[in-house]
Amino acid sequence: MSLYSMTAAVALNRFGLGARPGEMAAVRPDPRGWLHAQLRPETALPAPMAALPSTLDDLGVFRKWTAELARLARARGMDPATMRSAPTERRRAMDAGAMAGPADKDATVSMRASGPDMSRAGADGLSVEGSFKQVFGPRHARALKARFDVAVATERPFFERLVHFWSNHFVVSGAKPGAIAMPPSFERDAIRPHVTGRFVDMLMASTKHPAMLFYLDNLLSIGPNSALAQEKTPGRSQGFSHPLGGPGEARVGGALNPSLRRRPAQQDFAIPRSIGLNENLAREILELQTLGARGGYEQADVSSLARIITGWTIARPPRVSYARLTLQGRLNGPGLFDFDPDAHEPGAHRLLGVAYAQPGVAQGEAALRALAAHPSTARFIATKLARHFVADDPPPEVVERLASVFLDTDGDLARVCAALVDLPQGQLQPLRKFKTPQEFLVSAARGLPGLEIDATRLQRTLANLGQVVYNPPGPNGWPDVEAEWLGADAVWKRFLWAGEAASAAASGTLAPAALARELLGDTVSAATLQAIERAESPTQGLTLLLASAEFQRR
Repeated sequence: MSLYSMTAAVALNRFGLGARPGEMAAVRPDPRGWLHAQLRPETALPAPMAALPSTLDDLGVFRKWTAELARLARARGMDPATMRSAPTERRRAMDAGAMAGPADKDATVSMRASGPDMSRAGADGLSVEGSFKQVFGPRHARALKARFDVAVATERPFFERLVHFWSNHFVVSGAKPGAIAMPPSFERDAIRPHVTGRFVDMLMASTKHPAMLFYLDNLLSIGPNSALAQEKTPGRSQGFSHPLGGPGEARVGGALNPSLRRRPAQQDFAIPRSIGLNENLAREILELQTLGARGGYEQADVSSLARIITGWTIARPPRVSYARLTLQGRLNGPGLFDFDPDAHEPGAHRLLGVAYAQPGVAQGEAALRALAAHPSTARFIATKLARHFVADDPPPEVVERLASVFLDTDGDLARVCAALVDLPQGQLQPLRKFKTPQEFLVSAARGLPGLEIDATRLQRTLANLGQVVYNPPGPNGWPDVEAEWLGADAVWKRFLWAGEAASAAASGTLAPAALARELLGDTVSAATLQAIERAESPTQGLTLLLASAEFQRR
């Protein structure tokens, strides 16, 4: 058997994040054992992840930015609602509001549910979009670099790939402006602790996480027959407190509801909207996270699940003291979940033909447990895992095997992944999956120890290659099939970047042909090796290696 066996190459590149020099020889004696050993819980957060801001900070930074933007607008005599110079009468009212303090309801800036209108820029030089980029661009770059550095340095690349996989399954995206800072702490709180645990625990952690509750609007969902909905006072304008912004008018059944005023003081931004039952989170749980689009549910099930999880919200004043949470060290996802019984839709609700009559938060927990154990969920998860690790069109026998293990082990993800590693279809086929931009950059950095990519360059490069990590366009995450990533323009951009990376790393690596054998083993073709060996310079040879069809696949 060759030193650079096919099995070791598959373990390092398909299941891992790309080989490093010398790693092929170390893994070769027992590639499957190397993978199995990584299917254990993480004992401590990687240092770059631990150094990122707390979940509470991620939740509050957007509100702080909007408040500061409103303050600057008023200080410059601008109308915060339009970011333009205010008419004289309006300016007097704004000045009076500023003197009255931030709690004055007239001193508000209209916002969409997801954030301010990013297209508006004041003639006086105050640009909402520019300010947004200035505040959140470096924060995103720092989180992106932390994730990248962990992936490049990890000794457990299979585990880290699973973190990325599940973060792309349970999606919180910074593409929604108000959620711009939330994905890193969501991944840290709800995903990392559970990738080798039980699926139901990850589902529960995801659904209860404040980032998910905000991203899919469940904190604005109020049961039509809840205590809040029944306390109607027509004709009065009362403030609904959005936990990350400010007050807005909360209308339930056409009437303004005074009991929806949840938060004192800071009222810089209003979110005027009708508040009622919101089905966004319920729909995505059924369609994207558990049963799948063809999992056998109906619209009535979406509405029922939405009622079941009303009241699942974010801990915030006055119900919860942030000072107390800080003293208790509860600044992460689990510590910031709150159940509001006044917003919960009372009574029993049927989901997939089963009635759930449990009181309070237990009703939603029971429903999630049932969804996690459903055969459609097993098949849906098995299909996604097989597609990610085996082929874009996964073999039916692979899907059936993984689904069976999922059901037999009560959704034990470590055992499901162990079964995946042991399947011959996962090991013996040539590398077939086309790398996403993030996978391409990570594997290049692992393979070229001399390659350094700073946070700004990393952020810019991923955006240029079409994958702004932490900001997928929607709750279905990034695509996991070749057709979505392989195109003439994409290939050309990767080739250009390969040349830049090769120039930066050429002096600190092995000879290109030797490195190709170290990184790709028996998966590299004789034709590719020959082309690399005939290169006119080490830089050209490394460029050909990084741009080769073999390196682009896993």
